[in-house]
Amino acid sequence: MSQERRDHVRLPIINNVGEPIELDVLSNGKKTVILGYLINLSAGGMNILTLGKESSSLTEGTVFNLDLNLPNIESHNVEGKITRIEKSARAKVHHSDDEWLLSLKFTKIKPSFVHHINVMAEDWNICETKIQMHLPDVCFRKCSYWNLCEKPQKLKDPAANGR
Repeated sequence: MSQERRDHVRLPIINNVGEPIELDVLSNGKKTVILGYLINLSAGGMNILTLGKESSSLTEGTVFNLDLNLPNIESHNVEGKITRIEKSARAKVHHSDDEWLLSLKFTKIKPSFVHHINVMAEDWNICETKIQMHLPDVCFRKCSYWNLCEKPQKLKDPAANGR
């Protein structure tokens, strides 16, 4: 059995296409804003899909700053570094230079934010395990991942049913 190399459980942030994100980087001596979508998140970092040619000039180790706003989570001045840069599968097929996958590692983040992400990841992981085991009552309304969840097993919102 191989040992898990991550310190934190990673959870998907799909919510239609992904959550929009603006990554502030210092590239070639000037500040650049990289636009993209958050694909997944852990307390130690995230993966994003960027759109545009700006990411082609980035290098691993580039420092970034971002404000992260997700349902029930808001953290300002998260700092980190880019640990991996790779063309997306679609960009490879189409030989384009405008869609990139970036792996980001957090180096400065509030401990309360780390805790909240870990709780969300734990709730998501428990849910996935229950689904795989075909258990009844998979979902619960106080789940910290509730606002991001799009699983078919998610309980229906009573307000949406006119109750």
